[in-house]
Amino acid sequence: MNTPEDFVIAAPRTWIVATPLEALERRLDLDDFYVDLELDAEVVPVRFGPGWLADDLADLPAVLERRRADPDAPRPWTGTVIDRSRREAVGQIGCLAPPDVGGMVEVRYATNVSERDAGYATEAGAAFVAWLLARPEVEAVVAECLVTNAASVRVLEKVGFELLEEREDEQGRLLRWVKRRA
Repeated sequence: MNTPEDFVIAAPRTWIVATPLEALERRLDLDDFYVDLELDAEVVPVRFGPGWLADDLADLPAVLERRRADPDAPRPWTGTVIDRSRREAVGQIGCLAPPDVGGMVEVRYATNVSERDAGYATEAGAAFVAWLLARPEVEAVVAECLVTNAASVRVLEKVGFELLEEREDEQGRLLRWVKRRA
């Protein structure tokens, strides 16, 4: 299954857009740049500042290499969270892989350090998970966070996830959550 390349999910304060390849490529060389995106039927210049993908820069060359090597390969849905009023990228949200044969996807999310505790993860998480669960190929969404990550625990609870299990790995004690289609 080849997941869709383009999507725009509108929430009251945010848009979630399929992360543009151009933004990923430009982020390798630039800390601050703009990309024109079509949002709400108009082309909007969106700022991608130095905080965007700051924690994931080391992995970005490998991500780009995989995308360029096989542009038609199935890819998970990944999106950039954009503040609608400022037209600025404030985070990322996405699936680790396309849905498995049982219709399960795992999501991860992060906000720019300077944008944390502003409600972006909760709003974008709720909108993205609702969008995923409305897709016929998705039956359930799972997420993990460290037991010590109180902010992520709150986000997952607010978005309506249920705690599945607690487990230990090399990162520490993890909580695994699920939200199923109603």
